[in-house]
Amino acid sequence: MADSGAAAELPPGFNDNHSGVSIFIVVFCLFVSTLMVGLRIWTRKYIINQMGIDDWAAIITLLIVWGDGIIIALSTKYGLGRHVYAIDPTLIPNYLQCFWISIVLYCAALLAAKLTFLFQYYRIMAVQHMRKVYIIAIVIVGAWGLSQLLIGLLMCRPIQGFWDSTVEATCIPNYPQFYINAAGNIATDIAVFLLPIPVIKHLNLARTQRMILIGIFSLGFFTVAISVIRIKFLKQAEDITWENVESSGWSLGELTSALTCACLPTLRPLVSRFIPSLATAPQRSTMGYKKNTNNIDLESRNTARGNHSSARTDSVDDKSSPFDVRLTESKAETDDETGKWR
Repeated sequence: MADSGAAAELPPGFNDNHSGVSIFIVVFCLFVSTLMVGLRIWTRKYIINQMGIDDWAAIITLLIVWGDGIIIALSTKYGLGRHVYAIDPTLIPNYLQCFWISIVLYCAALLAAKLTFLFQYYRIMAVQHMRKVYIIAIVIVGAWGLSQLLIGLLMCRPIQGFWDSTVEATCIPNYPQFYINAAGNIATDIAVFLLPIPVIKHLNLARTQRMILIGIFSLGFFTVAISVIRIKFLKQAEDITWENVESSGWSLGELTSALTCACLPTLRPLVSRFIPSLATAPQRSTMGYKKNTNNIDLESRNTARGNHSSARTDSVDDKSSPFDVRLTESKAETDDETGKWR
């Protein structure tokens, strides 16, 4: 009878287990991230033979995302997905240690993803006055990302105080910092994703082409939407192992979305090779515009040989597209050849 009474006092859902949800999210996100970066590297390395610093940044981002995913999956061994009162209390320090590592990796991956975008803009849009803007953005975003990474690393001093309650430590309040981090990340995300729009809007492309180009570069705002949704789950939780299933899932989804959006604009040559009908551009489209006596031109690329020619052109053949070319700034007939990050 005593056993029956004890069983009756157990809270509803005591034995619920959502660890499988976390594992599924990890597998799905890592699959998508790996696929997108793999396609990007195949395109850049083997189709157009032009690996650049942005491609290496994408690889670094993928490695960090993998680390974050593995840590989230490992967290299920220590209680993630189950109610905190239903797990062995001795597992809590292990879970909190995994949680701390995932915070650090999340900050690092988000920084690497944003730098991937900015390095990509610098390479593609070789417009001198905009390149200065991109460099400033790289410095600002880099400083913000590094500050958040350091705060994540040093949330408690000594660090062990984050997961070991027996250690006397001074800690930053977790959840206020999570909200500050989320707000700053959303602000820098919006700034990063808006940067290429002014250049694209001034191209003398057909309206449809220009809108497609803006649409592709604006896909990053899907990541912003995920970041906003994620804020809902950044709340003070007593049942941390249960409620963090959602926040960890949205965090990994945010990283996957950012990496996917960074890779999509580079895949046009791959699409053109295997599905030419989906990548055919109109025969003629003017690409230049004048502003302050400078022209924004297109530097045509020979994607088969990995060569390029800086000759001025007002037409695009059916094998070219906005992503087979690099926007360059020139005065008269002289192209700017500086700062080419290939």
